[in-house]
Amino acid sequence: MDPGALMRAEMAEQPDRVAAALDGVWTARDYLGEAVRDARSVVLLGRGSSRSAATYGVHAIRTFTGKPAFQLSPAELGWGNPGVDLSGALVIAISQSGESREVLAAAQRATDQGARLLVITNSPESALARLARDRQSVLDCCAGGERAVPATKSFTTTLACLLGLALAGSPERLHQARRRLPGLMRAVLDDPEARFDLAGLSGFVLVGECFAESVAEEGAIKIRETLRTLVASLEASEFLHGSVNAVSAGNGVIAVGADPLGRHLAEQVVTEAGLRGAKTVYVGPSGDSPADQRVTLPEGLPEWVPFLAILPIQRAAHDAALALGLDPDTPAGLNKITRIGELRAADLA
Repeated sequence: MDPGALMRAEMAEQPDRVAAALDGVWTARDYLGEAVRDARSVVLLGRGSSRSAATYGVHAIRTFTGKPAFQLSPAELGWGNPGVDLSGALVIAISQSGESREVLAAAQRATDQGARLLVITNSPESALARLARDRQSVLDCCAGGERAVPATKSFTTTLACLLGLALAGSPERLHQARRRLPGLMRAVLDDPEARFDLAGLSGFVLVGECFAESVAEEGAIKIRETLRTLVASLEASEFLHGSVNAVSAGNGVIAVGADPLGRHLAEQVVTEAGLRGAKTVYVGPSGDSPADQRVTLPEGLPEWVPFLAILPIQRAAHDAALALGLDPDTPAGLNKITRIGELRAADLA
Protein backbone atom coordinates (compact mmCIF):
# COMPACT_ATOMS: atom_id res chain seq x y z
CA MET A 1 0.00 0.00 0.00
CA ASP A 2 1.27 3.48 -0.84
CA PRO A 3 2.59 5.51 2.12
CA GLY A 4 -0.15 7.71 3.50
CA ALA A 5 -2.94 5.88 1.65
CA LEU A 6 -4.80 5.03 4.85
CA MET A 7 -4.64 8.56 6.23
CA ARG A 8 -5.78 10.03 2.89
CA ALA A 9 -8.75 7.68 2.72
CA GLU A 10 -9.76 8.35 6.31
CA MET A 11 -9.49 12.12 5.88
CA ALA A 12 -11.82 11.86 2.88
CA GLU A 13 -14.42 9.95 4.91
CA GLN A 14 -14.86 12.71 7.48
CA PRO A 15 -17.92 14.52 6.08
CA ASP A 16 -19.97 11.33 5.92
CA ARG A 17 -18.77 10.13 9.31
CA VAL A 18 -19.54 13.49 10.94
CA ALA A 19 -23.01 13.38 9.38
CA ALA A 20 -23.60 9.98 10.97
CA ALA A 21 -22.37 11.19 14.37
CA LEU A 22 -24.61 14.26 14.22
CA ASP A 23 -27.58 12.04 13.34
CA GLY A 24 -26.80 9.93 16.38
CA VAL A 25 -26.71 12.83 18.83
CA TRP A 26 -29.83 14.29 17.21
CA THR A 27 -31.69 11.08 18.05
CA ALA A 28 -30.34 11.16 21.62
CA ARG A 29 -30.85 14.91 22.16
CA ASP A 30 -33.58 14.60 24.81
CA TYR A 31 -31.50 12.25 26.95
CA LEU A 32 -28.36 14.35 26.49
CA GLY A 33 -30.16 17.57 27.30
CA GLU A 34 -31.50 16.09 30.53
CA ALA A 35 -28.03 14.82 31.50
CA VAL A 36 -26.53 18.29 31.15
CA ARG A 37 -29.43 20.09 32.85
CA ASP A 38 -29.23 17.82 35.90
CA ALA A 39 -25.47 18.20 36.30
CA ARG A 40 -23.88 20.45 38.89
CA SER A 41 -20.86 20.76 36.60
CA VAL A 42 -19.39 19.01 33.57
CA VAL A 43 -15.95 17.40 33.64
CA LEU A 44 -14.22 16.08 30.52
CA LEU A 45 -11.53 13.40 30.39
CA GLY A 46 -9.36 12.54 27.40
CA ARG A 47 -5.85 11.96 26.20
CA GLY A 48 -4.19 12.67 22.84
CA SER A 49 -6.72 13.65 20.18
CA SER A 50 -9.50 12.94 22.68
CA ARG A 51 -8.04 15.62 24.92
CA SER A 52 -8.02 18.07 22.00
CA ALA A 53 -11.68 17.25 21.42
CA ALA A 54 -12.36 17.75 25.13
CA THR A 55 -10.98 21.29 24.84
CA TYR A 56 -13.64 21.92 22.20
CA GLY A 57 -16.26 20.35 24.43
CA VAL A 58 -15.40 22.65 27.34
CA HIS A 59 -15.93 25.73 25.18
CA ALA A 60 -19.11 24.40 23.58
CA ILE A 61 -20.73 23.32 26.85
CA ARG A 62 -19.93 26.56 28.64
CA THR A 63 -21.07 28.65 25.68
CA PHE A 64 -24.37 26.94 24.97
CA THR A 65 -25.47 25.60 28.35
CA GLY A 66 -23.95 28.00 30.86
CA LYS A 67 -22.76 25.06 32.94
CA PRO A 68 -19.30 25.15 34.54
CA ALA A 69 -17.14 22.84 32.41
CA PHE A 70 -13.48 21.92 32.72
CA GLN A 71 -10.97 19.17 32.01
CA LEU A 72 -9.19 16.95 34.50
CA SER A 73 -6.11 14.85 33.88
CA PRO A 74 -7.28 11.25 33.65
CA ALA A 75 -4.04 10.06 35.25
CA GLU A 76 -4.41 12.46 38.16
CA LEU A 77 -8.07 11.57 38.73
CA GLY A 78 -7.54 7.84 38.24
CA TRP A 79 -4.28 7.32 40.08
CA GLY A 80 -3.65 10.50 42.04
CA ASN A 81 -5.58 12.80 44.33
CA PRO A 82 -7.00 15.80 42.46
CA GLY A 83 -8.95 16.94 45.52
CA VAL A 84 -12.16 17.66 43.63
CA ASP A 85 -15.69 16.64 44.60
CA LEU A 86 -17.40 15.04 41.59
CA SER A 87 -20.70 14.19 43.24
CA GLY A 88 -23.50 15.51 41.05
CA ALA A 89 -21.15 16.15 38.14
CA LEU A 90 -21.55 14.86 34.61
CA VAL A 91 -18.22 13.26 33.67
CA ILE A 92 -17.61 12.78 29.96
CA ALA A 93 -14.93 10.18 29.30
CA ILE A 94 -13.60 10.28 25.73
CA SER A 95 -11.52 7.48 24.23
CA GLN A 96 -11.49 6.22 20.67
CA SER A 97 -10.46 2.73 21.72
CA GLY A 98 -12.20 2.74 25.09
CA GLU A 99 -9.18 0.89 26.48
CA SER A 100 -6.82 3.65 27.72
CA ARG A 101 -5.84 2.66 31.23
CA GLU A 102 -5.81 6.10 32.79
CA VAL A 103 -9.18 7.03 31.27
CA LEU A 104 -10.67 3.78 32.58
CA ALA A 105 -9.27 4.44 36.04
CA ALA A 106 -10.53 8.02 36.03
CA ALA A 107 -14.02 7.04 34.87
CA GLN A 108 -14.25 4.39 37.57
CA ARG A 109 -13.18 6.81 40.30
CA ALA A 110 -15.65 9.42 39.04
CA THR A 111 -18.56 6.99 39.30
CA ASP A 112 -17.34 5.86 42.72
CA GLN A 113 -17.59 9.50 43.82
CA GLY A 114 -21.18 9.79 42.63
CA ALA A 115 -20.68 11.35 39.22
CA ARG A 116 -22.87 10.48 36.25
CA LEU A 117 -20.73 8.98 33.48
CA LEU A 118 -21.20 9.63 29.77
CA VAL A 119 -18.83 7.84 27.38
CA ILE A 120 -17.86 9.00 23.89
CA THR A 121 -16.01 6.29 21.99
CA ASN A 122 -15.48 4.66 18.64
CA SER A 123 -15.67 1.28 20.40
CA PRO A 124 -19.12 0.93 22.00
CA GLU A 125 -18.34 -2.59 23.27
CA SER A 126 -15.11 -1.49 24.98
CA ALA A 127 -14.18 -1.65 28.65
CA LEU A 128 -14.90 2.06 29.01
CA ALA A 129 -18.37 1.69 27.52
CA ARG A 130 -19.12 -1.10 29.99
CA LEU A 131 -18.59 1.33 32.87
CA ALA A 132 -21.59 3.41 31.74
CA ARG A 133 -24.82 2.76 33.58
CA ASP A 134 -26.85 2.10 30.43
CA ARG A 135 -26.58 2.07 26.63
CA GLN A 136 -27.94 5.59 26.37
CA SER A 137 -24.89 6.80 28.28
CA VAL A 138 -22.57 5.61 25.49
CA LEU A 139 -22.23 7.80 22.41
CA ASP A 140 -20.79 5.97 19.41
CA CYS A 141 -18.83 8.55 17.44
CA CYS A 142 -19.47 6.51 14.27
CA ALA A 143 -15.97 6.97 12.86
CA GLY A 144 -15.73 3.39 11.65
CA GLY A 145 -12.43 1.55 11.54
CA GLU A 146 -9.43 3.87 11.70
CA ARG A 147 -6.22 2.11 10.65
CA ALA A 148 -3.79 5.01 10.27
CA VAL A 149 -2.09 5.82 13.56
CA PRO A 150 -2.80 9.58 13.39
CA ALA A 151 -6.44 10.15 14.32
CA THR A 152 -8.43 12.09 11.74
CA LYS A 153 -12.06 11.03 11.44
CA SER A 154 -12.29 9.90 15.07
CA PHE A 155 -11.35 13.45 16.11
CA THR A 156 -13.96 15.23 14.00
CA THR A 157 -16.68 12.73 14.85
CA THR A 158 -15.93 13.20 18.54
CA LEU A 159 -16.33 16.95 17.99
CA ALA A 160 -19.74 16.15 16.50
CA CYS A 161 -20.79 14.21 19.61
CA LEU A 162 -19.67 17.05 21.86
CA LEU A 163 -21.45 19.64 19.74
CA GLY A 164 -24.61 17.56 19.93
CA LEU A 165 -24.29 17.34 23.70
CA ALA A 166 -23.81 21.11 24.01
CA LEU A 167 -26.70 21.89 21.65
CA ALA A 168 -29.13 19.26 22.89
CA GLY A 169 -31.18 22.04 24.46
CA SER A 170 -31.01 24.13 21.26
CA PRO A 171 -32.45 21.77 18.64
CA GLU A 172 -32.74 24.39 15.89
CA ARG A 173 -29.04 25.20 16.10
CA LEU A 174 -28.16 21.49 16.22
CA HIS A 175 -30.35 20.80 13.20
CA GLN A 176 -28.60 23.60 11.31
CA ALA A 177 -25.25 21.91 12.01
CA ARG A 178 -26.62 18.57 10.77
CA ARG A 179 -27.83 20.21 7.60
CA ARG A 180 -24.79 22.28 6.70
CA LEU A 181 -21.59 21.06 8.38
CA PRO A 182 -20.90 17.91 6.32
CA GLY A 183 -21.27 19.85 3.07
CA LEU A 184 -18.90 22.57 4.25
CA MET A 185 -16.35 19.91 5.18
CA ARG A 186 -16.61 18.41 1.68
CA ALA A 187 -16.10 21.86 0.18
CA VAL A 188 -12.86 22.33 2.14
CA LEU A 189 -11.57 18.88 1.25
CA ASP A 190 -12.34 19.46 -2.44
CA ASP A 191 -10.85 22.98 -2.56
CA PRO A 192 -7.35 22.92 -4.10
CA GLU A 193 -6.69 26.31 -2.48
CA ALA A 194 -7.35 24.98 1.03
CA ARG A 195 -3.74 23.89 1.42
CA PHE A 196 -0.49 25.17 2.85
CA ASP A 197 3.09 23.94 2.77
CA LEU A 198 5.36 23.12 5.70
CA ALA A 199 8.45 22.42 3.55
CA GLY A 200 11.73 23.85 4.75
CA LEU A 201 10.46 24.70 8.22
CA SER A 202 11.44 23.32 11.60
CA GLY A 203 10.07 24.21 14.98
CA PHE A 204 6.33 24.79 14.82
CA VAL A 205 3.84 26.61 17.00
CA LEU A 206 0.07 26.39 16.55
CA VAL A 207 -2.17 28.92 18.25
CA GLY A 208 -5.90 29.45 18.61
CA GLU A 209 -8.34 31.03 21.02
CA CYS A 210 -11.82 29.95 22.15
CA PHE A 211 -13.20 27.36 19.70
CA ALA A 212 -9.94 27.46 17.72
CA GLU A 213 -7.86 26.34 20.70
CA SER A 214 -8.82 22.71 20.11
CA VAL A 215 -7.61 22.98 16.50
CA ALA A 216 -4.21 24.26 17.64
CA GLU A 217 -3.89 21.37 20.07
CA GLU A 218 -4.97 18.72 17.58
CA GLY A 219 -2.96 20.20 14.72
CA ALA A 220 0.15 20.15 16.88
CA ILE A 221 -0.42 16.47 17.61
CA LYS A 222 -0.78 15.67 13.90
CA ILE A 223 2.48 17.43 13.02
CA ARG A 224 4.32 15.89 15.97
CA GLU A 225 3.14 12.40 15.07
CA THR A 226 3.73 12.51 11.33
CA LEU A 227 6.96 14.55 11.21
CA ARG A 228 8.44 13.25 14.49
CA THR A 229 9.36 16.75 15.60
CA LEU A 230 8.62 18.98 18.56
CA VAL A 231 5.58 21.20 18.12
CA ALA A 232 3.99 23.57 20.63
CA SER A 233 0.36 24.66 20.92
CA LEU A 234 -0.84 27.65 22.90
CA GLU A 235 -3.80 29.93 23.24
CA ALA A 236 -3.24 32.92 20.97
CA SER A 237 -3.32 35.39 23.84
CA GLU A 238 -0.85 33.28 25.83
CA PHE A 239 1.53 33.12 22.87
CA LEU A 240 1.52 36.92 22.65
CA HIS A 241 2.53 37.15 26.32
CA GLY A 242 6.23 36.52 25.79
CA SER A 243 6.35 33.17 23.97
CA VAL A 244 6.23 34.97 20.63
CA ASN A 245 9.81 36.06 21.25
CA ALA A 246 10.98 32.43 20.99
CA VAL A 247 10.22 32.16 17.25
CA SER A 248 12.61 33.18 14.52
CA ALA A 249 13.58 32.51 10.91
CA GLY A 250 12.93 28.93 9.87
CA ASN A 251 10.11 28.42 12.35
CA GLY A 252 6.49 27.96 11.31
CA VAL A 253 3.61 29.61 13.16
CA ILE A 254 0.08 28.48 12.31
CA ALA A 255 -2.70 30.70 13.66
CA VAL A 256 -6.34 29.60 13.64
CA GLY A 257 -9.26 31.99 14.05
CA ALA A 258 -12.90 31.03 14.69
CA ASP A 259 -14.86 33.92 16.17
CA PRO A 260 -14.19 37.70 16.03
CA LEU A 261 -11.96 37.62 19.12
CA GLY A 262 -10.04 34.61 17.84
CA ARG A 263 -9.51 36.19 14.42
CA HIS A 264 -8.34 39.43 16.01
CA LEU A 265 -5.78 37.59 18.14
CA ALA A 266 -4.69 35.38 15.24
CA GLU A 267 -3.92 38.48 13.17
CA GLN A 268 -1.75 39.82 16.00
CA VAL A 269 0.05 36.48 16.26
CA VAL A 270 0.80 36.47 12.54
CA THR A 271 2.08 40.04 12.63
CA GLU A 272 4.31 39.59 15.67
CA ALA A 273 5.70 36.22 14.54
CA GLY A 274 6.38 37.62 11.07
CA LEU A 275 8.34 40.52 12.52
CA ARG A 276 10.64 37.95 14.15
CA GLY A 277 11.27 36.16 10.85
CA ALA A 278 8.93 33.18 11.28
CA LYS A 279 6.91 31.89 8.34
CA THR A 280 3.23 32.27 9.12
CA VAL A 281 -0.01 30.55 8.15
CA TYR A 282 -3.54 31.72 8.88
CA VAL A 283 -6.44 29.25 8.82
CA GLY A 284 -9.94 30.60 9.32
CA PRO A 285 -12.83 32.50 7.84
CA SER A 286 -12.08 35.56 5.75
CA GLY A 287 -10.08 38.31 7.40
CA ASP A 288 -7.20 40.69 6.85
CA SER A 289 -4.40 38.42 8.00
CA PRO A 290 -0.95 39.38 6.67
CA ALA A 291 0.21 35.73 6.87
CA ASP A 292 2.64 34.27 4.34
CA GLN A 293 0.08 31.58 3.55
CA ARG A 294 -3.68 31.77 4.09
CA VAL A 295 -6.41 29.16 4.01
CA THR A 296 -9.78 30.89 3.85
CA LEU A 297 -12.57 28.72 5.17
CA PRO A 298 -16.25 28.95 4.24
CA GLU A 299 -18.26 31.28 6.42
CA GLY A 300 -20.20 29.61 9.19
CA LEU A 301 -20.88 29.65 12.90
CA PRO A 302 -17.85 29.78 15.23
CA GLU A 303 -18.53 26.30 16.62
CA TRP A 304 -18.27 24.88 13.11
CA VAL A 305 -14.80 26.25 12.42
CA PRO A 306 -12.83 23.46 14.18
CA PHE A 307 -14.46 20.86 11.90
CA LEU A 308 -13.22 22.82 8.88
CA ALA A 309 -9.90 24.24 10.11
CA ILE A 310 -8.42 20.90 11.12
CA LEU A 311 -8.78 19.52 7.57
CA PRO A 312 -6.00 21.55 5.87
CA ILE A 313 -3.76 20.97 8.89
CA GLN A 314 -4.26 17.21 8.64
CA ARG A 315 -3.44 17.42 4.94
CA ALA A 316 -0.35 19.59 5.52
CA ALA A 317 1.00 17.10 8.07
CA HIS A 318 0.35 14.22 5.68
CA ASP A 319 2.00 15.98 2.73
CA ALA A 320 5.04 17.13 4.72
CA ALA A 321 5.66 13.61 6.00
CA LEU A 322 5.62 12.19 2.47
CA ALA A 323 8.00 14.95 1.32
CA LEU A 324 10.46 13.82 4.01
CA GLY A 325 10.18 10.17 2.98
CA LEU A 326 8.09 9.25 6.04
CA ASP A 327 4.90 7.20 6.08
CA PRO A 328 2.22 9.18 7.93
CA ASP A 329 0.12 6.03 8.33
CA THR A 330 2.62 4.35 10.63
CA PRO A 331 4.94 6.83 12.39
CA ALA A 332 7.88 5.00 13.91
CA GLY A 333 7.53 4.35 17.63
CA LEU A 334 3.75 4.87 17.82
CA ASN A 335 0.79 2.52 18.09
CA LYS A 336 -2.91 3.18 17.66
CA ILE A 337 -3.62 2.48 21.34
CA THR A 338 -1.27 4.01 23.91
CA ARG A 339 -0.98 2.14 27.19
CA ILE A 340 0.93 3.93 29.91
CA GLY A 341 2.07 2.19 33.05
CA GLU A 342 -0.42 2.21 35.90
CA LEU A 343 0.55 3.64 39.30
CA ARG A 344 -0.11 0.96 41.89
CA ALA A 345 -0.98 1.55 45.51
CA ALA A 346 2.36 0.06 46.54
CA ASP A 347 4.15 2.76 44.55
CA LEU A 348 2.60 5.40 46.82
CA ALA A 349 3.90 3.83 50.01
